[in-house]
Amino acid sequence: MLELQDCLGRIFTESQLESSLRAQAKEIPSIREEKGKLHCGRCNSLIERENQLPVGAYYCRECLILGRVRSDQKLYYFPQEDFPKKQVLKWQGQLTEFQGKVSKGLLDALEKRQNTLVHAVTGAGKTEMIYQVIARVIDRGGSVCLASPRIDVCLELYRRLKEDFSCEIALLHGESEAYFRSPLVIATTHQLLKFYRAFDLLIVDEVDAFPYVDNPILYHAVERSVKEDATTIFLTATSTDELDKRVQKGQLKRLSLPRRFHGNPLTIPQKVWLSDFQNYLQKKKIAPKLLKYIEKQRKTQFPLLIFAAEFKEERILLRLCRSLCRMKS
Repeated sequence: MLELQDCLGRIFTESQLESSLRAQAKEIPSIREEKGKLHCGRCNSLIERENQLPVGAYYCRECLILGRVRSDQKLYYFPQEDFPKKQVLKWQGQLTEFQGKVSKGLLDALEKRQNTLVHAVTGAGKTEMIYQVIARVIDRGGSVCLASPRIDVCLELYRRLKEDFSCEIALLHGESEAYFRSPLVIATTHQLLKFYRAFDLLIVDEVDAFPYVDNPILYHAVERSVKEDATTIFLTATSTDELDKRVQKGQLKRLSLPRRFHGNPLTIPQKVWLSDFQNYLQKKKIAPKLLKYIEKQRKTQFPLLIFAAEFKEERILLRLCRSLCRMKS
């Protein structure tokens, strides 16, 4: 049974609430009409006229898994309330100089309510860089959500933040336990569709990953899940054209970190084209030039990536390399 406190900041269909809870909620239209077209009040998808129930009501197919949105029923939401103010950050680690600059930039963006893109290479330590801004919001009694399109990322974030923050943390994904209200939520981006003007700070990790990238439903979920004066932070190792355009238009502030936490520059691979690769492979042999690189790799242990055009070539090469390594060992 739903408790009122677990409804705050969330949006529901009529069938998901008992009448006593509906009486305490605010209503919004479930489906709106713009220029003769119908749009879902929850996910903003276009609703085709053939999406019609026998009783004549229209419904949305795109977010059906979250509960049917019908034109003859309202959507209900419960305004978010502040949490008790308390210090929650337990982490005692030290940021590098470059990480510290990004962390400070995020705190500045929070105070100025600037939506921000953090473009940092894989391994730069993005998680630690967001700790201070998360703590700042929760310390003031606000609510924070850390979202990612990938469940595995959410699980890892949950594991790490449970160790470094003292507050309760709710984990939400398709197979998670029931939601309970907490100042810090970790969720897949699809779960954001269940929230309405809930968060003072939303951090979206892996914004270049499927299914978030180029998904208008999830873009809408991000916009509707935050309060109107909230700050949204996007994290990525690979920026997208859409995000770059928003930076150019001044809609996003960009913070960049092109190096990992150890401070060393990224390794830039050297490309080598083997023109006789396939000819030798057809003879069940390794091209002489490639053979030299393999022998060097065996001595120095430097990373060596070999790409074949077809899977069958890859299998032949694998057998040849294994045979070679056995001979050399």
